[in-house]
Amino acid sequence: MSIQLDEKGYVIIGEAALALALREQNIDVPSLITELTSMAEVSLNDERLYSISEARSWLTGLNVIGQEAEAVPYIKTLTSLNDK
Repeated sequence: MSIQLDEKGYVIIGEAALALALREQNIDVPSLITELTSMAEVSLNDERLYSISEARSWLTGLNVIGQEAEAVPYIKTLTSLNDK
């Protein structure tokens, strides 16, 4: 499964990002991976666990590519969405 073609992957990453934002934490690739790991620990649904696993794998690939990218505070990220 390609996370880019599967909207469930986008949904699970969005859920992790929202959880981080609500806790006023930075949203970056490492924090998303950590949040997805936490979500997997409490999930009992095999399909959800699979989606989380695929999303983590995809994000891990992004993290390798963009390791020098700077973390953006969550509020700056959220407000910049309105600019587009």
